[in-house]
Amino acid sequence: MKRIRSFGVLSFGKYLAVFNALMGFLIGLMYGGFFMLFSAIGAASGGKNAGPLAAFGIGGGIAAIIFIPIMYALIGFIGGIIATAFANIALRMTGGLELEIED
Repeated sequence: MKRIRSFGVLSFGKYLAVFNALMGFLIGLMYGGFFMLFSAIGAASGGKNAGPLAAFGIGGGIAAIIFIPIMYALIGFIGGIIATAFANIALRMTGGLELEIED
């Protein structure tokens, strides 16, 4: 039986930042695609505000693809640091986490 006594706080924070950035990129692609699709549909309707609507939708779609992964990574990093700090406190209080590893 092996025992985990603590986790690396920054290491886990970096891991969650990268993981959440990748997930945020996928979510940003979906939201960005919807923004661009619906703005193109609205612009195709040919109203007098079709040009600004299309520009807003394309700009919003690109912004979603860029900023959603950045925000997810930042939230993941901060959340990972906080969660790991609390996990380390709990591990100290309980004597660690038992782990059975088979070769």
